[in-house]
Amino acid sequence: MLPPKIFMTDRHRLPNWKEVLLTLPEGTGVILRDYDAPDRKKMAEQVADICAARGLVLSIGGDPELALALGAGLHMPEKQGPTLFRHLSRIPANALVTLSVHSARGVISARQVSVDAVLISPVFPTNSHPNAATLGPMRFASLVKDCPCPVYALGGMSETRLKRLGTFRAHNVVGYAAIEAFAV
Repeated sequence: MLPPKIFMTDRHRLPNWKEVLLTLPEGTGVILRDYDAPDRKKMAEQVADICAARGLVLSIGGDPELALALGAGLHMPEKQGPTLFRHLSRIPANALVTLSVHSARGVISARQVSVDAVLISPVFPTNSHPNAATLGPMRFASLVKDCPCPVYALGGMSETRLKRLGTFRAHNVVGYAAIEAFAV
């Protein structure tokens, strides 16, 4: 079963990420981003311990070796996807595998690999990428319609904004992923 929400770590924007993890309901997804963390392995181990204790679903962004070492899923940013696809057969079948996409080209690449879900972004303006063009509800819906697997909305997302997507959720949108929406 896919998590209804996914918290994406960002120690710069949410330095209290441990507190956030301790407030998440069981079954929530967690993607360890923080690609530039000075001791990412140590941070990943701390995240993994909290996730295991709280029943959270962990995926590691962009690092299949770390994901395997921790028994976690794998999140593939679109730019890294082609180099990471070859590692998918090594990821345990019960681990969550996701791919971020930002365009129709990304959705096409999602058709070529076996992933559990796709994160389509940025739907709305986001502090992660302040100058990025947003998809908006209509372009988001178009990408969702063509997507071969379940979709999470990403980019400026919250419960309110997920509701704003309204009828588009009837397709295969299973939830949303965010950073600041989980702030405590």
